[in-house]
Amino acid sequence: MLMVIRSFQPDISYTWAMKERYNTLYTNAQITHEITRIAQEIIADHSADKPLFVALLRGAAPFASRLMFTIAQLAPDMHPEIDYMMVSTYGSGTSAHEPRIVTDLAPSTNIKGRCVIIIDDVLDKGITAEFVRLHLESMGAREIKLAVLVQKQTERRYPIEATYYGFTANDEWLVGMGMDDAELANEGNRWLSEIREIIR
Repeated sequence: MLMVIRSFQPDISYTWAMKERYNTLYTNAQITHEITRIAQEIIADHSADKPLFVALLRGAAPFASRLMFTIAQLAPDMHPEIDYMMVSTYGSGTSAHEPRIVTDLAPSTNIKGRCVIIIDDVLDKGITAEFVRLHLESMGAREIKLAVLVQKQTERRYPIEATYYGFTANDEWLVGMGMDDAELANEGNRWLSEIREIIR
């Protein structure tokens, strides 16, 4: 039986709507370059120890996955260890609220006395990052660092900065690589391989 595979043709109306709604800030190639640089910095900083990576779902999922693959490729003997937390901060729109833990680390995850690197998609007000930092500190983490794909240039509620970050951006609503357009749809464009800015 002969199977015919048709080439994918993007929906022109959808593509046009994307251009009308977003500006592209960073391309997939630029993101790959920055993730590689971050991976190299983490490997250099932790050649003598093995940090625990804690990815904050759902936003960190694309960045964390690509970062783990890159670290494993560049440093095969490092065997990066990652666990996940789900912390609810945003509601149905774009306004941040007080965070709460939805899903904590696995009971079998050893955190006491270790360096922990929190992975998130973006650092803006610092509300989620500070909440998670205090939580991990209470669990006995020796040192806590933060790795984000985008660090926003905005006033933070807490004095926290990322140890590792790929890009800086203004205080605009960003979409792609983990950041979703909640006004468009549930999980709207979270898995874009680019980072785009909503046109206001």
